Amino acid sequence: MHIGGLRTALFSYLLAKRTGGQFILRIEDTDQKRLVYNAVTRLSEDLRWAGLPWDEGPEVGGRYGPYQQSHRKKIYQEHANALLDDGTAYRCFCTPQSSGAGSATYVTSGCYQDCSRLLASDSRARAEGSEQLFTVRLKQPDDVRKRMYPDLIYGNIKRLKRSASPSASTDEDSGLDGADTILMKSDGTPTYHFANVVDDHLMKITHVIRGTEWMASTPLHYDLYHAFGWKPPVFAHVGLLLDKDKAKLSKRNADLALDVRGLREDHGVLPETLCNFLALQGWSNPRKSDVMTMDELVENFDLKFTRGNTMVLMEKLWFLQKNHVQLRCERVRNGEEHALDDVLNHVVQEVERAYPDFAADKSGTRLTDYCTSVLLADDKSYHNAAHFVERNWYFFCSTEEVKTRRMTSAASEPIPASDIDGLLRDLVSTYDTTRSYADLPPDLRAKAPAKERRTTMERSAARIHASLDLLTWQRSVPSTVNAKSIPFTEQACDTEAVARSLVGEANAADLVKNYKTWQKALMRHLRWKLAAGTPGPGMDMVMVVLGYEECCKRLGLTPEAGKEW
Repeated sequence: MHIGGLRTALFSYLLAKRTGGQFILRIEDTDQKRLVYNAVTRLSEDLRWAGLPWDEGPEVGGRYGPYQQSHRKKIYQEHANALLDDGTAYRCFCTPQSSGAGSATYVTSGCYQDCSRLLASDSRARAEGSEQLFTVRLKQPDDVRKRMYPDLIYGNIKRLKRSASPSASTDEDSGLDGADTILMKSDGTPTYHFANVVDDHLMKITHVIRGTEWMASTPLHYDLYHAFGWKPPVFAHVGLLLDKDKAKLSKRNADLALDVRGLREDHGVLPETLCNFLALQGWSNPRKSDVMTMDELVENFDLKFTRGNTMVLMEKLWFLQKNHVQLRCERVRNGEEHALDDVLNHVVQEVERAYPDFAADKSGTRLTDYCTSVLLADDKSYHNAAHFVERNWYFFCSTEEVKTRRMTSAASEPIPASDIDGLLRDLVSTYDTTRSYADLPPDLRAKAPAKERRTTMERSAARIHASLDLLTWQRSVPSTVNAKSIPFTEQACDTEAVARSLVGEANAADLVKNYKTWQKALMRHLRWKLAAGTPGPGMDMVMVVLGYEECCKRLGLTPEAGKEW
């Protein structure tokens, strides 16, 4: 299913849910020559994956079935006969005529024997009394020039002025030239336009949202509604999707597949990402934020579409993907255990491909659990699995490989590396998971409220951060300051206020400067040692994911038996 088709289905789904209506899936397979094997199954799978379950249609049934046009031939024949009986349609006994030669041969699809002038009785007798094939054509209305063909987006649609000259045409499109429109083909099957109008009426369709490529057919559809004496639905034609070169979006854009299955399987795009992305293509979003769940799309949807075609910028897709992965990670943090399952499947497969030795060492659930931790640590950077694993390579490598990827030396720091290593030795030896936090006095707290840490990972990262911060303060203060007066806390501190409480107003500025120098040098040193200087999550979270023993290995320190972060 091309993403353009999914967008149209999405708009119809959102309108149905917004207004309390029914979303109907109908298989329009009148043109049997163009049928693709297994297409209906794949279409159904794509719609379900995208989160667009239908209320009526194949598999689920409904009051107005069958929902596959190839199973409704009797219905179309009855309605064609009704138009024949009231004189708004006629049988055409003309056979296709060819002109030209070789590659320049054309088929004339018009009625060249003036079949519309045959008496109804003669036409019926001729059809019943011989084996001569015929089509059923709609008579062009006498008042066609006075008719209005309203569209919700473009206003009144003008009927195209086309001549009945020879053209390379088929039964499907032959009714769109100057000749009277074919409704039923000579083999007894309906044309798309006829079946579409009959089905929309019988299934009580109130709104038709479709691409602008169907605007040329809209006057014909109105004429059919008029011929039957039916009230037409509201038509809304949305612009086509174009690439950066303003060409119609094909099924492949550079190296990126633009069909639903390709985006899902090859690129790991989430269903909510794709629906959010497609909803924004040509729809006037009333909200400030473009990031919306399906429920939010339904709540905010209206029929305010932009006129003209829409240029698709794929950068927006990855922006939305990143945000929706973050939302899923938040659901996991809130206890929804399986919210990341489909994302993790792609990440695990990529780790197995890129780092087979690491994957083999952490096979099964251990690998999945580990990848979950990495994803929760760096959820703000996720585009797709390949990009994510490449960015976070140091989580999946051995200590030796990280060492080989380090620069020849760490960046020059005002704090000697030996002093920083001494701090880290103290961290490893004194780290205590049972130590109680101090409750900061209100005047030492930062104004911004601290984030509530809910998960085990976040609590562990908070303790590592507090331990590093305590050791940093201890090395920043003058020797005259009592180390026990330095708070061990997970609460966000007001650095200037803490400095004043330790050394007084006169010396606070120098202490803050010294503290920040130590802090910056420590973080750079940790990132160089643990991740070869690669940007990523905060170092406290990196240390949690890597674990106590692996951190000690990369820091060149001896781990203490039985200790963990």
